[in-house]
Amino acid sequence: MTRFWPSLFAALLSLAWTTARAETLEQYDARITAELAKIDPEAVALFTRGSTAFAAGEYAQAADLFGQVEAKAPTFSHAVRRHCRAEARLGQYEQSVKTCRRALAVERSHENLAALADTLAIEAKTPPQAALREARQLLDEALRLAPNDESTQGTSCELALRERNWAGLSECSGALLRIAPDSVAANLFGSIQALQVGRIAAARRMLEKARAHGLPLAPYQALSSDIDENTPWTDRWLVPAGVVAAVWAGLFLVLVALGWVLSRLALRAAAQPGSASGRATGLSGSVRKLYAAVLWGASAFYYASIPLVLAVVVLVGGGLIYAMFAVGHIPLKLVAIVAILVLVTVWAVLRSLFVRVKDEDPGLDLDTARHPRLAAVLTEVAGKVGTRPVDKVFLTPGTEFAVFERGGFLKQLGSRRQRCLLVGAGLLDGFPVPAFKAVLAHEYGHLCNEDTAGGGFALAVRRSLVTMARRLAEGGAASWYNPMWLFLNGFYRIFLRISQGASRLQEVLADRWAALCYGAHNFETGLRFVITRSVRFDFQAGASIQEAMDGARALVNLYRHVPAKQPDEAEVATAIEAALDREPSPYDSHPAPRQRFAYVHALDAPVPFELDTETAWDLFSDREALERRMTAQVRADVSARYGFRFTSGEDESSPRS
Repeated sequence: MTRFWPSLFAALLSLAWTTARAETLEQYDARITAELAKIDPEAVALFTRGSTAFAAGEYAQAADLFGQVEAKAPTFSHAVRRHCRAEARLGQYEQSVKTCRRALAVERSHENLAALADTLAIEAKTPPQAALREARQLLDEALRLAPNDESTQGTSCELALRERNWAGLSECSGALLRIAPDSVAANLFGSIQALQVGRIAAARRMLEKARAHGLPLAPYQALSSDIDENTPWTDRWLVPAGVVAAVWAGLFLVLVALGWVLSRLALRAAAQPGSASGRATGLSGSVRKLYAAVLWGASAFYYASIPLVLAVVVLVGGGLIYAMFAVGHIPLKLVAIVAILVLVTVWAVLRSLFVRVKDEDPGLDLDTARHPRLAAVLTEVAGKVGTRPVDKVFLTPGTEFAVFERGGFLKQLGSRRQRCLLVGAGLLDGFPVPAFKAVLAHEYGHLCNEDTAGGGFALAVRRSLVTMARRLAEGGAASWYNPMWLFLNGFYRIFLRISQGASRLQEVLADRWAALCYGAHNFETGLRFVITRSVRFDFQAGASIQEAMDGARALVNLYRHVPAKQPDEAEVATAIEAALDREPSPYDSHPAPRQRFAYVHALDAPVPFELDTETAWDLFSDREALERRMTAQVRADVSARYGFRFTSGEDESSPRS
């Protein structure tokens, strides 16, 4: 049973009902004043002054003025009734009852019946049972005379509250909602009735509507508190949770749509030749800014989603365990599995939110002073692109060719970021110097366009995603029934599509720098060489390492080693063709090579083809020593991964330089 405070509500609801009646009081007063004018015109002024005083709360003056009107026009029951109400407000209970009875004796109207009922049962602080019974009889008669009178129905609801007559409250509140659906009283009594029968949402809705139409703050707060106390915890939490889930799902869908739209825009921007530089202008500039904003929004969405999804994991896990205990049959193994799954997920998430990465050298730090020709090329290409040269050059064993910037947070904000170039030793053999310069110009284009600067927020999200997924997998929590794993899978695809779409546009703009500085032909030659050499080196290195692991020969110089069992040339050619002619995917970080070739040849870049018989290795000093150091690194990496110890000694069968 819902608990109420009838005495409190009687006073407050009476005030609210008076406020509601005041909305139509002017029309009503005009009509009954016209009646008084026919009886005694001189009494009209007294009646008007009395009504004004009553509305202002000056009940003593109102009672005196209405008494004078009653003396001048004793058959005018409206003045007698208002005299009764003024006395009731003054606390003169017995006198007001007598006065109301005089009004009823003059005219047995529904107004006078309701007024006497109100005085007997509602205005009194503790009315006797006899008074309550008489009041109900009077109201029943009044409702038979005027079933659609709003004021009479309101008084009936007030009496029903006093009596705790919930059936009567249901009847009169329903009538009020039918007669005046937007009135304060209809919605207030309707709210109380809905609360009584457990219709919490309807009770809240009608109370808010009553407040919007003028319900005073005090009764609003009292009933609002009662609704809150009677709201089941499921409704209290599930409804807001549903709203949050709907908003979250909406934002997720917006990210999906934005990823799709921006991918299309990026393709259009890439196909436009652009200006005589590789900077983002026109559509490219607009799309680039949009990508930056969407990436920031997606990153913020990720960090905002983590506590929500984590809460779902804990609640679902806790709910399952609670349900098992509530049933009475407790499968201990299943309880342990659920508990471990929740704990592993929470621990993996907390450890993966903010991943700190130390600036470690990704390869052999080359002293460019010992490689003057390489240093000269680095300076030349930077000058043509219009940016400063790299600060560090790292040589790696593979086929990497990339630039990046590193430094602490303050360095990232300022201009003290360290520019680094990553060059794979596996690329250098046979790489024509003009083509090498064109590819290097592409990398410098990234630096000039500040593709490697900032972006820390998105990079932190990517690291967090990968780290969290790995730790969930290591803990055995990477399952379809884990909400966190489902979220990571879904969000990673969307985030990858957005971030890789931005990367594709960056690649096209960097390609423009290469073509404008060294010609489209040199750039295409360089890119083809990088793709082809990467595929061939993978086959050759794989065969050489496997041969050494089989114990057939020592591995001294991976880059000069000719394996006894050569890779199948047809298989190599097929892999190269697939890499050059692959169809682009929305998740690719680079456009398809054939697209990139078409884009650069569409530029107006009349740079003559430069014939140069030198290769990229000619820019480095001590080639043999560098190759052996990279080979030693490969042996160390393989040993660390597979626990294999390579045969020591020189590989005499391999050609030496």
